[in-house]
Amino acid sequence: MCNGNVPAADASLKANSSIKPLKAISKSELASHNTPSSAWCAVHNQDSDGTYTSGHVVLDITNFAAKHPGGDLILLAAGKDASVLFETYHPRGVPHSLVKKLQIGVMEKGSFADSFYSWNSDFYKVLKKRVVERIEERGLNRRGSVEIWIKALFLLTGFWFSLLQMYTNSNFFVAMAWSITMGSFAAMIGTNIQHDGNHGAFAQSKFMNKCAGWTLDMIGASAFTWEFQHMLGHHPYTNVLDGVEEMKKEEGVDCKIEEKDQESDPDVFSSFPLMRMHPFHTPAWFHRYQHIYAPFLFALMTLAKVFQQDYEVAVSKRLYHIDAQARYGSIWNVFRFWSMKFITMIYMMGLPIYFHGAAKGMALFVIGHLACGELLATMFIVNHVIEGVSYAKKDLQGAKEDGND
Repeated sequence: MCNGNVPAADASLKANSSIKPLKAISKSELASHNTPSSAWCAVHNQDSDGTYTSGHVVLDITNFAAKHPGGDLILLAAGKDASVLFETYHPRGVPHSLVKKLQIGVMEKGSFADSFYSWNSDFYKVLKKRVVERIEERGLNRRGSVEIWIKALFLLTGFWFSLLQMYTNSNFFVAMAWSITMGSFAAMIGTNIQHDGNHGAFAQSKFMNKCAGWTLDMIGASAFTWEFQHMLGHHPYTNVLDGVEEMKKEEGVDCKIEEKDQESDPDVFSSFPLMRMHPFHTPAWFHRYQHIYAPFLFALMTLAKVFQQDYEVAVSKRLYHIDAQARYGSIWNVFRFWSMKFITMIYMMGLPIYFHGAAKGMALFVIGHLACGELLATMFIVNHVIEGVSYAKKDLQGAKEDGND
């Protein structure tokens, strides 16, 4: 939501009562340190026993990113309140001594609206503890396994083999079948290899995780766009909607990005008004028929992402309410984005045109995307619209409302 101005600084939060108060940092100053070369983040304050206290501490993670066990995923936290990432990505917790070592200040009082989550509840702590115990009980690794790598090899082989068959088969209808097969393999690469890699879970090696994450670029999309939407939007705030922001959109008001509430799931508002995915949205007459036309829109999903959303994010350096400087603040990442877009267009569109002619080659390209989009969107929809699913939204004061539909 548009939070507007924040109250004056309150540096009462101290590392130790006998030590000089730490610098009070404003929300705007935190937001300005949002690139790989200057990355600060805020996390809710805890004492050495893990008890949450009031306020947020500010950490400088710029240099630590190179040492971070999960790789440079930590840079996605740059410039924002990273409390939910801090909690959900570290089931065993983070050493208090490390937090203190990285701490450079405290946030001004009232910088962040109340979170949708209540971290004082024992529920999440107990849940994390039981998950860790279950993984250890079964002897599983949190990152990587032989099964994951065998699956990855199968999917990559299937994708490239299907693509090659699509090129070389002179019978257009057979080539079309291979295009559908290629699109299906591409969807599976997106939901398996790149998903695990960009979550830092494909392997113990940070380099291998980065390579696995790169496979989304390989199939024509952008891992950076996915990271913002999935890891900063959908993953931590599934089905949570900022009601005030949505009302302002209907009024034609677009707040500054630093004034927006980050606790909102793009997966439930980005398809509106064509698709109504959250009960907060005002229904239109045509939503009565969305179960009929939705499959046709689903098929267009990857085409829209590859040719519209990816470019919009790279140019504007934002995805809806999410700041994208954490990735596009790096010249190398910008080069990676544009070079991979160029390269993938060669073998995804250019070579089919070369082998089959312009019309048939373009048709094969589109057919592959339609198959990929339909499969992906059908899988994704069960995250949001199934019987008994829960929805949530926040009001002006950051209060929480839960509901079922």
